[in-house]
Amino acid sequence: MLFPKQTVKNISESVGISKLSDDVTDALANDVEYRIQQIIEEAIKFMQHSKRTKLTVNDINQALRVRNFEANHEIKYHKAVSGYENLYYINEEELDLDAIINQPLPEAPLDTTYTAHWLAIEGVQPRIKQNPIDEAKEAEPEPKQRRDGEKLKVTKDKGAEVVPLVKHALSKELQLYYDCVTSALASDDPVVRATALESLSIDAGIHQLVPYFVQYIADK
Repeated sequence: MLFPKQTVKNISESVGISKLSDDVTDALANDVEYRIQQIIEEAIKFMQHSKRTKLTVNDINQALRVRNFEANHEIKYHKAVSGYENLYYINEEELDLDAIINQPLPEAPLDTTYTAHWLAIEGVQPRIKQNPIDEAKEAEPEPKQRRDGEKLKVTKDKGAEVVPLVKHALSKELQLYYDCVTSALASDDPVVRATALESLSIDAGIHQLVPYFVQYIADK
């Protein structure tokens, strides 16, 4: 055994455990020896990865950190005045329980909450903080208003009248619906045409397509 049992007994007596059985001493000595072997093996790995042949203190520290044996502060040992030779102890800090009890309590964590928002409304993404913003589109300069984005409408009595352009953003579903209905209305099958007209008469979610259907009817 590399780690002597007498050392275990000395450490136990220094922390107030005066009577330690031989079985417990053997078990503790074997466990300490096993842990030391683990640290040395991990330190050798760090040495080999560093392409070195000499083990350094830094390798040991890295091994202790990997095995969660690293202390959060510097440990200082003090020599004990006793009948044993080379017996050291750690000077532990005394804590004032009254100061700990009277400390203000930390803030309670916030409760978990849920909120709902629209990802898209009829194919158009709302400009809210919950939705991602396309930086490329944000960087593009807005087109000049016409004086540069308005259309001129010429009438006989009033001359030129400025009419602003209105952009319609249709979702893919509405575009597909429009294509299906227009193709059904152009079909020679009366059942297909009746089905398309019935869908137009009862579907309440196609209000954006009304100008397109009006234009289609006027043209056809």
